[in-house]
Amino acid sequence: MKTTDPHIKILMTGGHITPALATIEEIQNLFPAWTIVFAGRKIALEGQDTHSEEYRLITGMGIKFISITAGRLKREGGLAAVTAFFKIPVGCIQALWHIYREKPSVVVSFGGYVGLPVVLAAWVTGIPTVTHEQTTRPGLANRMIARVTTKLCVTFPDTVSGFPRKADVTVTGLPIRKEVLHPPKKSPFALDTSLPLLFIVGGNTGSTSINDVVFRALPQLVTTFTVVHQVGRISVARADDMKKELDVSVRARYIPVPFVSTDAYSYLLHHASVIAGRSGANTVTEVAVSGKVALFIPLPWAAGNEQYYNAKILEAAGSALILEQQHFNESSLVRNIRTLTDELPERTKKATLFAKTIPHDGAARFVRVISDVLNG
Repeated sequence: MKTTDPHIKILMTGGHITPALATIEEIQNLFPAWTIVFAGRKIALEGQDTHSEEYRLITGMGIKFISITAGRLKREGGLAAVTAFFKIPVGCIQALWHIYREKPSVVVSFGGYVGLPVVLAAWVTGIPTVTHEQTTRPGLANRMIARVTTKLCVTFPDTVSGFPRKADVTVTGLPIRKEVLHPPKKSPFALDTSLPLLFIVGGNTGSTSINDVVFRALPQLVTTFTVVHQVGRISVARADDMKKELDVSVRARYIPVPFVSTDAYSYLLHHASVIAGRSGANTVTEVAVSGKVALFIPLPWAAGNEQYYNAKILEAAGSALILEQQHFNESSLVRNIRTLTDELPERTKKATLFAKTIPHDGAARFVRVISDVLNG
């Protein structure tokens, strides 16, 4: 099948929505005739009726969303692990049915336990697959996927050694949304520009453990910075209360927000003096391509301690410090941020140099691989 074929259909899946969105944008730009459908979790958490972030974003783009029941591969025992295990064949049966019904030209996966049954079903039915691994340490699902996928792409060169030797691996870099690379000129917030900007980011849902420490450190932080703090929807009421407790003379220097839009995130990313937060692959790569200085607090229970190894890349480049969770408290947060501020000119220079080594066109490279697979 050639990429000019008007009947090409991409079935996209996986648990990492940000690079998927970047890839969708690139496909729609380069190959507008292609049809895209997305298979993923419709519900965010079991037992709740809240729609997942991928469902909200994908349907918001007018793309058909297919709900898949998938069991997370758990290393720990217990009833939850048993229940999750028996969901895997259910997800595989669902995936087989959807592939039979949709008849995709290729399956594009962004890893995770949601992508596993879809890739396996595609493999069984002879549909080619392309998989992207974002992190430095591949998770269990992607290590399994690597044994059957047609083509495997990674963000970091060091990730290649984590896969079976027979896997066909290409380093594309991370697919990054164009809005992240090209920030708006106007600030979405009323910022006190006389002070350096500290951007504290906790991911789409925020991080309550980071929030707790930041709240206690606020009186010290706002003496030096204007602080924009992405707290997540669950913590926004408490953040507003903490702001009210600040002295009225510095209250405007603290701006808590539940969620940051792509444009707002891009502005903050490019204009912050220091960025602090978790070190998922997306955050680390976006900080790197922006040439920014960061303090990373890796999520210690992430699979394979992947966030720590993600952060190590920028620590080795001299543009970041790592503050591990067991040492993370009010005083260590303030101390490390002040260290980065004191060393800002030198570290910014290193960050700028390192940014030139990171692919800025990961989405285009990844779509090129998809195109190559379609062309045989």
